[in-house]
Amino acid sequence: MPPTADPAQRTSAKPWRWIATLMAMAGVSVTIVLFHYLVAPYLPRGSHDFSLAIILVIGTGFFSYFVFGILSQQQKAVTLANQRLERQRDGLTALREASYAMTTVGDWHDIVQNVVDVARKLTGARYAALAVLEDDDAYTISQFFTSGLSAEEVAAMGPYPTGRGLLGEVIRTRRPIRLQRLQDHPASVGFPPHHPKMESFLGLPLLYQNQVMGHLYLTEKAGGFTADDQSMVELFARQAAAVIANARFYQDRESFATLKERERIGRDLHDGVLQTLYGTTLSIDNLVDSVETLDPFAIKELMRISETLSLLMTDIRFFIQSLESTTIDFKIALTDMLRRQGPMDDISMEFDDSRYLDLHPERIHDLLLSIQEAVSNARSHGHAHHILVHWHSTAESYQVQIIDDGEGFVPQPDASHTHFGVRNMSKRMERWHGHVDIQSRLHEGTTVTLTAPWL
Repeated sequence: MPPTADPAQRTSAKPWRWIATLMAMAGVSVTIVLFHYLVAPYLPRGSHDFSLAIILVIGTGFFSYFVFGILSQQQKAVTLANQRLERQRDGLTALREASYAMTTVGDWHDIVQNVVDVARKLTGARYAALAVLEDDDAYTISQFFTSGLSAEEVAAMGPYPTGRGLLGEVIRTRRPIRLQRLQDHPASVGFPPHHPKMESFLGLPLLYQNQVMGHLYLTEKAGGFTADDQSMVELFARQAAAVIANARFYQDRESFATLKERERIGRDLHDGVLQTLYGTTLSIDNLVDSVETLDPFAIKELMRISETLSLLMTDIRFFIQSLESTTIDFKIALTDMLRRQGPMDDISMEFDDSRYLDLHPERIHDLLLSIQEAVSNARSHGHAHHILVHWHSTAESYQVQIIDDGEGFVPQPDASHTHFGVRNMSKRMERWHGHVDIQSRLHEGTTVTLTAPWL
């Protein structure tokens, strides 16, 4: 259905109708008077009426052309106003739907990603991005969310921007920037290799209570971004900033509550369960050392139980450590675990690089238990005098070797079915698409290699 002019537009058209009518009447009257006083005396008497008619026809034609030209311009202005109102109406409808869509997810990261996706669809841009700055640095990008790019395209471009160039200009000025060709801006520094082609650009900060919640960037809209696009995105940005700020507030509040609960659980585990297990292990060790009438089989079983309890305590201690912090240093956790097993005079550690700091806590957990198994075997079964734990990594994988100078053994082709320790190590490494390799020779020691790819 075609748009209908509103009452204000219909009212504004009425004066033009009266003005045009009065001007036509006045024009005919003036023409007749001027003809009789200025033209008629110089014409033959019989030609007055014919000459007047010709003058009136020509004058009416020029007048009509002039008046209808004005009316045509007015009609064009009304049409353009209607079209702009329609675009604004559609924009407000889209903005309302976008605002609702932003609140349909709860996690902070999901909300920020949703803001980028919704902004891109709202404006018809091909690409969108949102930069989040460091808490203690108002000019350094800490996180970068994108929309319109595949995971392969993002990976091909390498690290996300650091705040230089045109993106940094929006960060520094905290003002919107709208360009038909972003390459023409003096702050533009070009694109890295494998970056998609981009020309039209609209960037602006997301401000909430004068605090920057992020910076939104939109690129590649067909025909470029208009002033109406900018106005609509500015409205969207204010709402998006409020949504992100609210999500961050609740996230921080939930994180605080979670931290307190984690501290309580860790304290209960340390003061209750762990102390009980530690006392039980001491009792077993005292029993083995003090009772001389125990037969060898009972001693072996008691030692096995003691080792199992020791592994369980390591597991609990690691769990407590993971409750207390969000990141775990593998080297520190390994040192702590080895010290709890006894004196470290026979153990040394070598780390070729520091990429172990990138390990996920769950990976560290499986590595620690596997290393503990290998060290325990080297001591109890291999009677090793020296054990080396060696860390090495490449761009594709990481590797931990436990090398001992013990008695060694002849590895069996399928030892995982008969040796529970080997089977457990294999299962732990398989969780991370890795594997365990054991090399050993009689009287020459054993090397256990734990390898897993970076995923």
